[in-house]
Amino acid sequence: MIAILGLGIEVFTTQLISIWFAISALINLFLTSMHVSLKWQLIQFIVTGVILLLIFRPFAKKLQPKFHPMNTADGMVGKTGTILNNQRVKVDGQSWKYVADAEVDVGNLVQVVALNGVTLKVQKIKDREE
Repeated sequence: MIAILGLGIEVFTTQLISIWFAISALINLFLTSMHVSLKWQLIQFIVTGVILLLIFRPFAKKLQPKFHPMNTADGMVGKTGTILNNQRVKVDGQSWKYVADAEVDVGNLVQVVALNGVTLKVQKIKDREE
């Protein structure tokens, strides 16, 4: 029962902790059939689980794919937007504060070159044609 519970927990957490104790519990299943006392089963469960955890978890973590969520800066730099007024630019449907090295007029198309906090640094691409 402990083995099934440990495997079930591991399916939902994927932290590679409970799986080693689930394996230890499977070994206990074998020990139970050999009529080993509960005291020795408990010792085996703890010792084997900890040893497996310490040995194999670092190796298994290296094999896991790395998940790096894209942060806002990675997603904004290089995008184009439209100047709404002297303080705001619209990029991807969202209004942002902006700074620009050169003067930009309302309606100008700009490209995001950097993100500093919640302020975009933009540069003019071309005048919007009316």
